[in-house]
Amino acid sequence: MAVCEECGSRQLGPARVEGVDVEQCGLCDHIQGDAASVSLVEERREASDSGYSPIVYPLVKAMNTVPTFRVSDASAGRPETSEYPFVFFRLANEGVRDLERLLTSLEMANQSTQRRWVVECTLQRGLLFILRPRFWKPILEINETDIREARGDLKLLAEILARDIQLSWWKD
Repeated sequence: MAVCEECGSRQLGPARVEGVDVEQCGLCDHIQGDAASVSLVEERREASDSGYSPIVYPLVKAMNTVPTFRVSDASAGRPETSEYPFVFFRLANEGVRDLERLLTSLEMANQSTQRRWVVECTLQRGLLFILRPRFWKPILEINETDIREARGDLKLLAEILARDIQLSWWKD
């Protein structure tokens, strides 16, 4: 019989936590299992604690690792209301170089995404940037399929950005 890694209890059983199958202790609620599953549960809990959807959170987390980026809001979108995914962010004073690096990374990522992703800028109490999908049609014609495809890109964008931030061309 399995033993809880946290408290040593034998009250360990299968559980579905944050949509992931793991083992959970009946005494202390500690979760355990394969590292990927436990990590996914922890990330989903972190997303919830931060007020973000688990779908967009990996991208928010990757962007927040760039010291000059400050994510101010993000959404995974809502297919049922045709609201597309987005990440609003601001730049620190020295952030223009990182913005250029983000655009380079995004251009490469767009070779693999279902939708083309762009960064736009607006003036709202300073410069505010929005990372969002481009649909190439009027907003009123955006449908659930468009939103679902864009949502599907969020994980890929997060993975590519997290990888690129570690590469020498980003750090130089």
